[in-house]
Amino acid sequence: MPTLELSELLNNATDDQAQAIRAALYASGALWKCRNPSCSAEDLPRQTQRCDLCGHDRKGRPQGDRTTVSYGPVPEELLTALREALVEWFTDRDRPRPDAVTFHYTDENDGAHDWSDFGDLHFGGRTEPDCDFSFSPVAEALIELTDFEAPSARDEITLALPR
Repeated sequence: MPTLELSELLNNATDDQAQAIRAALYASGALWKCRNPSCSAEDLPRQTQRCDLCGHDRKGRPQGDRTTVSYGPVPEELLTALREALVEWFTDRDRPRPDAVTFHYTDENDGAHDWSDFGDLHFGGRTEPDCDFSFSPVAEALIELTDFEAPSARDEITLALPR
């Protein structure tokens, strides 16, 4: 089956055809509309996890905590310590505080299974990768998480930061 560029298909459709195409794409989950009532984004592709304009997820929730760790729930006190270290890090450096920060599993440290000291910063729908938290209280809080339980492949933690 040939593949078509969706924008080309919609640009060459009549208004009624475009409406029917969008309805089918929304019903199939290939496209989605942002459910944040104050946002007007639509035609977001399936692989997009967050709205490009406001950062809300597919269910209309703002960026929040998310842990995908294979060993189960992370103790709240460890997440709180990491969140406090992150807030302190941004405050001390007088840098804009993101909505959330995501850390990924790594095993690049001579076979040690731990969390990367580099985090992805989420500002609404925009992400800035690879912010370096090495040799900081954030890195120490990540070590505490590793001491609790070693992460495994594809594990990640996203922490929402207060404004």
